[in-house]
Amino acid sequence: MLYTIKPGDTLSKVATRHQVPLNMLLAVNPKIKNANLIYVGQVISIPNLEENPEPVTTIEITPDDAWINRAKTAINQAIGYKLGQGGMKPELTLPSNTGLCDCSGFVCWIFKIKRLSDVPFYRRYAGWINTDSMVGDILSSAGIFERLDVPESGCIVVYRKQKKGSYGHVGIVSETKNGAITKVIHCSMGNHTRFGGKSIQETGPGVFLNKVVYYGKFSG
Repeated sequence: MLYTIKPGDTLSKVATRHQVPLNMLLAVNPKIKNANLIYVGQVISIPNLEENPEPVTTIEITPDDAWINRAKTAINQAIGYKLGQGGMKPELTLPSNTGLCDCSGFVCWIFKIKRLSDVPFYRRYAGWINTDSMVGDILSSAGIFERLDVPESGCIVVYRKQKKGSYGHVGIVSETKNGAITKVIHCSMGNHTRFGGKSIQETGPGVFLNKVVYYGKFSG
């Protein structure tokens, strides 16, 4: 069948909606070279799984693993913590060219997006991708993060500010067990203090415990 891309659609969302593996959707639409680059009005083919029972296999690294591997390259680098820093130039090999970063800037860099975004959903937040706007994204049907009820490797874990004068926090989940986070890579002042100015570390989930957290899978 044919499907016309609508506002707010991502290829991942279309695949989920039609219960089709994303790699199969890409296989039957060879003109799509990048799963993150589709446009409203574009007509794509949706495969009939009954007619295509054999799964399409690839040897490419999964996107989730790619995000985790990118995050790991910043661990123990000389990047200190400072609120509002980092994530402005996702093409860099590290999340900041000033030696300073915060949690949101780090996550934006991981997914190769600018924290001051032109994504339509973030216009209501003056374009800024931060912990509060990421939670808003996850709770909506639009944006760049799809809500997950159970964490999985490669998703973000985020909580918004708890009270006036406080700040939220976000990281990328790097390991789970029995439906719970066991490891997360994040940029924090706590890491900065504990690891001698190296604010990006892979730790246990302690900083996210006893908080109302949300999980989001990056869909671009």
